[in-house]
Amino acid sequence: MGMAGALAVWWFGRTEPLPYSASAPDGDARLRNLIVGTWADEYKGKRTMTVRRDGSATMVVELKGLNAVMGSLLRFDMEWSIEDGRLKKRTTGGEPSGRVNLILKAMGDHVDEPILELTEQRLLLLDGDGRKTYDWRRIE
Repeated sequence: MGMAGALAVWWFGRTEPLPYSASAPDGDARLRNLIVGTWADEYKGKRTMTVRRDGSATMVVELKGLNAVMGSLLRFDMEWSIEDGRLKKRTTGGEPSGRVNLILKAMGDHVDEPILELTEQRLLLLDGDGRKTYDWRRIE
């Protein structure tokens, strides 16, 4: 079991295997192919992430309530890769640029998240500090 699998067992108390093995020779290649598409989740509003085969991605965030203090609609342009069963994203820009830059200054421009599960319909990520999961569902 790879690191992502071990984290899933620790986090969720899982005993069944994950749908992939990051330690398998083709594990990362399989994940790279499977992740391409458009995904949505409901973290602090609605997030839609489009992951392209060329290593670029875009995330549109529609914030609600108090989370909309920085604006209700944000777009983040990113580069992505998968290494050792981990999704690595780096934000390269976005709109509105002033608000995006403030967020990047406060939170950084890199994210490195273990992939707990990746199937045709679900992408389950663990945040970098191991406290929160992000449950994405494929919409395209």
